[in-house]
Amino acid sequence: MVELAAPSTDETLEEEPVTSSFPENTMFSISGFENEAEARKVAENLAYVFRELGKIIDLSALDGVTVAWDYDEALASLDRGYGSKFKLERTKDVGIGVAMTPAVLRDGVLKSHILIHGHVASMVLSKDIEEFNMLFHTLAHEAAHVETTDAWETCFPGELLRTTYASLLDAFRQQVYSACWDEYAATRISNTIGVNPLEGYEATFLTVLSSVQEKVADQVRSFYGGSATATNDFVGSVFGAYGDVMKFECYCLGTLASLDRRGKSGNKVQEALRDSWFEPYYVRLEDACAALFDNFGRWSDKSGFEAIGDILEDIVDRHVMKIRRGEEGRYSIYVHHPSVGP
Repeated sequence: MVELAAPSTDETLEEEPVTSSFPENTMFSISGFENEAEARKVAENLAYVFRELGKIIDLSALDGVTVAWDYDEALASLDRGYGSKFKLERTKDVGIGVAMTPAVLRDGVLKSHILIHGHVASMVLSKDIEEFNMLFHTLAHEAAHVETTDAWETCFPGELLRTTYASLLDAFRQQVYSACWDEYAATRISNTIGVNPLEGYEATFLTVLSSVQEKVADQVRSFYGGSATATNDFVGSVFGAYGDVMKFECYCLGTLASLDRRGKSGNKVQEALRDSWFEPYYVRLEDACAALFDNFGRWSDKSGFEAIGDILEDIVDRHVMKIRRGEEGRYSIYVHHPSVGP
C-alpha cells in the first residue's frame, strides 16, 4: 500500500485562480497497483480532479481517499473512528458498487472518506474520453456526498455516527430517509458532470420498482413471528425493500432537477407509473426532496426529512402491515398483506 499526500500545484496564472475547497493535506491510500510509480500517478491525477471539483463542490470536510483493487476489503477495514460491528459492503443486488463515501470520526470531528475501486480509479489515466468522463462523474457524485454530509453536521451537530435511536423503527426510518436525501442531493449537486446518468438511473429504478411487490410478498410468506428479533428483522426488511425503490427514485429525481426537468421523467418511467400503485408516492417524494434542497444547509429541524419517512410508513401501512408504537421504543404489528393466509 502506498500512502501519498495530495500533491500541490505552484502554477502561476495570469488571472486569480478560483479557490478550491479540496484540503491540500488530503492523504491518498493506494493499494493493489503493480508498482509505486503507477500508484503515484493515479493519486496525482485524482488529486487534480478533486482539486478542480473543489471549486464548485464543498470538499472541506474530506478525510481522505482510498483506492483499492480489493475494494471489498477496503470497505470492511476502513477505520471509521468509532466502535461498531457494522461493516461497509458494496451494492451487489442492483448493479455493482464501485465507490462509496461514508462518514468517519477523526478526533471527534465528523468527516467523509471516499473509497474507489482500483479499476475505476485507474480510468483517470485513460485516453478513452468516455471512460474518463464516467470516472469524472463518479468522482463528482462522491464529492457531492462530502458536501451533503457536512451540511447535515452543520445543522444537526453531534448526531451522525453518535446517535442512539429511541427505537428500531426510528432507526429504520432514518436509514431510508437519509439514503433518499443523500442520493437526491448528490445527484443534483453533481449534475451531469462528465456524463448524463439519467437513462441508467431510470432503468435501475424501473427494475427495482417492478420486483418490489413480489420481494415483499416473499418476506411476508417467510415471516412466522414468535420473537422480537424475528419481528425486527421482518420490519427492517420490508422498510428496506420499499426504501430501495424510494432511494433509486431519488437518483432520478436529483438528476432531473439538475437538468431543470422537475416533474418531467423519461417516457419509460411515465409509462410505468401510469396507473401504478407507486405513482402518488413518486410525486410526494419529489416534492419533499425539492423542498429540502431549496433550504439546503439551513434546516432548523428535521420535519422535511421526516416527511420522507412518513411516505415510507404510508406505503408499508397500506400494503403490508399496521404498526402501533408503544412506550420505551416497543411496537407491535398487524400484518394484513394478501400473502397472509388463514
